Amino acid sequence: METTTIKVYSTTKNALDDVRQGQETYDKVISRLISQNKKKNLVKELVEAYQSKAKDDIKIAKEWDAVSDVD
Repeated sequence: METTTIKVYSTTKNALDDVRQGQETYDKVISRLISQNKKKNLVKELVEAYQSKAKDDIKIAKEWDAVSDVD
C-alpha cells in the first residue's frame, strides 16, 4: 500500500500520542478512531430507527385498541 505524509499540528500529534496503544502506528491509531466513529454513528442511527419504529408501533396499537373496543 502506498504511503503519504500529512501535516498536523503538534497538539494533534500529542492527542494521537495520548490515545496510542503501545507501539501502535499512527496509521493504526487513525484507522481505529475512524472505525470507532463509524460504529458510534451506526449505533446512533440504529437507536433513532428503533425509537421511530416504537412510536409507530404504539400508534398502531392505540388505533387497534380504539377499533377493537366495540361493545
